[in-house]
Amino acid sequence: MSPLVQTKKLSHLALTVSRIEEQTAFYRDIVGLHVQNVDTQGRVYLRCQSEHHDLLLIPSEGRGMDHFALDVGGMAELDAAAQALEGAGIHVSSGDERELGHGHSYRFLDPDGFVVELVSGMEQAESTYGPRVVRPRRYGHLTLRVTDLKQTVEFYTDLLGFRISDWLGEQFCWLRCTPEHHGLALSTHERAPMMHHLAFHVRDMAELVQQAEYLMQQGRILLYGPGRHGPGQNLFIYFHDEEENIVEFAADMQRIWDEENYQPKVWDPNERWSNMWGPPSLPEFRK
Repeated sequence: MSPLVQTKKLSHLALTVSRIEEQTAFYRDIVGLHVQNVDTQGRVYLRCQSEHHDLLLIPSEGRGMDHFALDVGGMAELDAAAQALEGAGIHVSSGDERELGHGHSYRFLDPDGFVVELVSGMEQAESTYGPRVVRPRRYGHLTLRVTDLKQTVEFYTDLLGFRISDWLGEQFCWLRCTPEHHGLALSTHERAPMMHHLAFHVRDMAELVQQAEYLMQQGRILLYGPGRHGPGQNLFIYFHDEEENIVEFAADMQRIWDEENYQPKVWDPNERWSNMWGPPSLPEFRK
């Protein structure tokens, strides 16, 4: 059965932050993004390359994920997506017209109450913006903790066109909307619903090492890694931002080109999967 909506790619992620200046400095100076705009509400738009923004920081008393956005193509596809979701009983509303970088958008809630935004592309900017120790290529994927894994997987596959790449027993599912192994990962957890981490993709292992060295020079340490995951086969390092959000730098992710014949692997939770090179993550990463 064809999905109601065909997601083309991830667009951007919006975080609420209680210390906007510190978080802006972190994502600019430590993560390597460029501040593209600051709007009249004090929201900060940061980009990796030529997209207007990959990350939006929203001043708030709290902290966490405000929304994440999916690109569904052009305006015709965007309007058709909203109509299809409404027809399926999903309440769809217009997005925030004051948000810069893209035109009209639609928003709705997934089964866990996460705000999902649909957009039709993003304004383009000059990709060069000065030197950085490491400059991420793009916002690469998002991992969410959910209350009912099967229900949420069905929501994103049946309604939004994601495809299943791998399972970890009944605890974890990795989903893709492009040939890359995952753009969205979902896991069960006692603290669900919550965002676990956001990921930026970099070129290769050399850039992961450069970032680890730079973090050390800034008096910071890695939370997890370097290593190589089993599902997705990507290299990784993880570290905290200024408000304890987990940030991943990833490289060398598996690509799935043969959609017709690909069969998702079901990983055994008791086998090595989190880090094929060494020990699993510490409890702090999993809390």
